[in-house]
Amino acid sequence: MPGTAPGRRRRLGAGALAAGVVVLASAGLVAAAQPAPTDPQLFDLELARGELDALETRIDDLQLEIDGTIEAIDAMSIEMQFVTLNEPTRAETLQEARTRARQMAIAAYVGIGPPLSGIDLLDAATASDLSWRNAIMRQQAERLKAAAETYASLAEEVDASVLAISDEINAQTRILEALNRELSQVIRAVPQAEWYVEIALIHDLADQEFAENGRAEPTPEQWRQLRFCESTETYAIDTGNSFYGAYQFTWDTWTTVGGEGNPALAHPAEQDARARLLYSRRGSQPWPICGRYLP
Repeated sequence: MPGTAPGRRRRLGAGALAAGVVVLASAGLVAAAQPAPTDPQLFDLELARGELDALETRIDDLQLEIDGTIEAIDAMSIEMQFVTLNEPTRAETLQEARTRARQMAIAAYVGIGPPLSGIDLLDAATASDLSWRNAIMRQQAERLKAAAETYASLAEEVDASVLAISDEINAQTRILEALNRELSQVIRAVPQAEWYVEIALIHDLADQEFAENGRAEPTPEQWRQLRFCESTETYAIDTGNSFYGAYQFTWDTWTTVGGEGNPALAHPAEQDARARLLYSRRGSQPWPICGRYLP
């Protein structure tokens, strides 16, 4: 079939999807989903290819973003596993810090006793003895405070780390879901964009033929009159008389312009394009009676 773009890239099964859409279009099952016959992309090959290239580029960009997001989630998951796997060690460290804090408190009480009262201070043997006791109290208090702070810090560090990693994994997962939704939408748009290119290629071939032979281009009204004369503009007409579609193609004539299958089952835009290509090559000769409406 004419219209296969040279070197066109086929990504993520888009070609197979496009082929399926073309087959369905030929079967007359997806006409409602196809663009109107006057859509500019059907007649402008550069525009049609540009739209298809833009979709394929976006697919590539989205795939890169998805891959990067998946890698980030994997890395955070590994970090989470590391934290989880080392939880016994972390718990042991916390327990040690808690034990030290308790031991500090016991040592402070046993070694010095309950907090010194004013009488205790007055009963101190010497000023140096009182100074020594005060220094020990401050030292033990500071050590006890440090041990308690270490314990609290370690506990908060573990909790904050796990919470932060979990939050970031959730955030990246939401991003991944959005990227996948967009990718799915873009992929679904590829078959129709490829179909645009297929039809635009037919018109491009017709443009070349018109330029080479200098044949006059029929006006939209002349084409309408031809279709009405041939089939009352019924694109799906198939009366079993060996002539099919709006332009009453025979199967043989249809294949000479790249058509496949029953012409009556082809999308109206495809019938229009192949009729134009036929006229660009043979003029009104294929329509011996109704061709009088053409130049």
